Amino acid sequence: MTSKNPTAGSEIDSRCLKCKDLTNHIIIAMADDEIAKVQCNVCGGKHKYRPAKPVKTSPVKKRGGKASAAKAAAALKEKKAAAEFEALLQNRDTAETKPYAMTATFNYNDIIDHPTFGLGLVTSIIPADKIEVKFKSGSKILICVLKGPEPSGERKRKKGRMIKKPVVPSG
Repeated sequence: MTSKNPTAGSEIDSRCLKCKDLTNHIIIAMADDEIAKVQCNVCGGKHKYRPAKPVKTSPVKKRGGKASAAKAAAALKEKKAAAEFEALLQNRDTAETKPYAMTATFNYNDIIDHPTFGLGLVTSIIPADKIEVKFKSGSKILICVLKGPEPSGERKRKKGRMIKKPVVPSG
């Protein structure tokens, strides 16, 4: 409530930083007919008077502005990625898809079925533990287990206990 001639003790709306909202306040100090300090009726905090921010009205945007140009570019990029993906999967048997799991192993050109992104094609293997997969929405880098020789004598944890792998002589 805003009165025409506010005085100490009257109520007024002010922005409260503790409540982070426009709340009802009581005027506790005036300086030269200006509101100096107020007390929040919600949290009890005392602070300088902060009038309500005026509502900003945005000007009417013209068609074909920056926002629509960005949307058009994003749509074009998405269309291009979908076309590339369709070209990659052309003449491929999608019945041989592998379900994606971070603990699974994948090879180059494997078709995977990701629960979020859908069908994808492994386009590159990144050493350590990652693969790059091309999906309809674009390329993603995913974590996986890469096949490779394990160092002999390495210890592995199995069912809560440590076991030592036997050293097998090569030859």
